[in-house]
Amino acid sequence: MNFSGTLLTIFEIALVAFVIWAVFHEDRFIAFEEKIVAHLRRRRFKVLRGDSKVCKSYYPEKHRA
Repeated sequence: MNFSGTLLTIFEIALVAFVIWAVFHEDRFIAFEEKIVAHLRRRRFKVLRGDSKVCKSYYPEKHRA
């Protein structure tokens, strides 16, 4: 067996092991999946976090009548 065949076999074994783990730990897998999706969305849309140091002059207070 050559090197690429060995790598492919190792990858397939790891993939099958991960699928079996995901079947028994579905709640952890879903939480992990949502964390990955949220991370990708933040990178794509450049969402600012709530704890950023934004100057309050960008958000003027409403005048009270």
